[in-house]
Amino acid sequence: MNHFAEGGLRGDLTDLIASFRERLAVVEIDAAGIRIFEVRVDEVGTPYHTRRAAAKWSTLTASGDEVFDAVLRVAGDLISADEEDPVMVVRSADGPEQEAALRALRQWRPSAQVVEAPGVKVGELLAELIAGAPLRQAYDLIVARERSDGGWLELVGQRLFGSGAKPGDEAQVTVTCTAPTGMLLAVSAWSGLLQPSELVSVDHAPLPPGRHVLRAVLERPGVVRFPEVPGLQPDTRPWAEVMAVLPDRLEPAPRPAHLVCAIETAGTMEEFEARCHWAGYVIDLLAERGLGLQQLEVSVVGYGTHVFGARHADRTRPTLAVWSASTAQARAALESLQPTAPTYPNAAQLEDVLGEVHARLLSRQGNPQTALLTIGARPPHPPRSGLDRVPPCPARYDWLALLHELEERLGLRSAAICDSTPALSSPWRRLGSAALFQVDAVNAEELVVRLGLVKEPGAALSLPFVSQNEDIGGRH
Repeated sequence: MNHFAEGGLRGDLTDLIASFRERLAVVEIDAAGIRIFEVRVDEVGTPYHTRRAAAKWSTLTASGDEVFDAVLRVAGDLISADEEDPVMVVRSADGPEQEAALRALRQWRPSAQVVEAPGVKVGELLAELIAGAPLRQAYDLIVARERSDGGWLELVGQRLFGSGAKPGDEAQVTVTCTAPTGMLLAVSAWSGLLQPSELVSVDHAPLPPGRHVLRAVLERPGVVRFPEVPGLQPDTRPWAEVMAVLPDRLEPAPRPAHLVCAIETAGTMEEFEARCHWAGYVIDLLAERGLGLQQLEVSVVGYGTHVFGARHADRTRPTLAVWSASTAQARAALESLQPTAPTYPNAAQLEDVLGEVHARLLSRQGNPQTALLTIGARPPHPPRSGLDRVPPCPARYDWLALLHELEERLGLRSAAICDSTPALSSPWRRLGSAALFQVDAVNAEELVVRLGLVKEPGAALSLPFVSQNEDIGGRH
């Protein structure tokens, strides 16, 4: 018999837990009886132990068998005959039963390592040593990156802990969250290229979009913590379900955008307030969607009606409340508009608004996504007198030509909100070519999508993103 102190037993058992291939059998022989434990690893290489059998000496011999025969029969049933599966026998008491059991185990497995360790509780020791065992397989964080051949997304592993890492080890990774709702921190012991094996863990991290440096801690085999991520919650969905909703590509970064809100001020106070309400609602909606000053500019223009029949030509111009401002500045400018009395009932100076917008937009640098939202009741004046007897614009602006050129040269999209449903031949149909709503039935969310200011909801990338040139050190 080999005689070892508990320290030697711990070291030998630790080595066996770290190195066995299929299974490890540990037999405990004490004064009361015999217990057989088996140590295996799960799909991700995490060791675990189970107690396969336990019997008192009196139970083993109750059927008339000798201890030797009973133990030999149990060993044949529960202990592998494969010499590559190690066996350790821990004996803590002497006596005829213990000697008979030991002889039976040696006959079944001559290579079994025998250790004398009085007072040791094998089950408790196994649990302790397994919790402190080094990793048998490397652990990676599953991330997405764009392939070099067209920008398609692929899954790769960003290394957290290599094989042999021990509990308490730490790692740091830098990733980008692209979804507004956060991202999944999925840890895997990868078993093949681009496809993870059974996952170690999957947790949802409610982090804001942007770049994040994460600290990971290996608590024990099978448990990785991200202690500095607040609100981390397990995600229990099947991995196939997560994969099914991953996008093929990343959504491109939003283009800078410019929204021009043209609001008719002529009318009753109730009409004026309803128009301003929807302009403000759209501005607030864009601000809530995260379109800040760097991505969105807003202009607010108020317009009334022309004055006819006076001695001098009408030289009034639209009220430019603010131009190329932030959403907050545009909101304040909107509050500065005041209602005006209509001086002509059948048209408004909308063509003058388009002339002002045309001159300002075509003289600016850059190519933002440009949108025009017109809110009012009266159509624009024609450039010349027509059969409808509406007098022409005093400045002879051709609203349709101006609108067409803005669309052709800037890709402008135009939407309109009318006080009432316009006739099929009304200019409002053209002004609302992207979206047309009545003031009492507006879908603002649909309106901003049609104007191209907000993309339609699509599949968000729920996994962390890394760029192609970042060194991730994991599975590719």
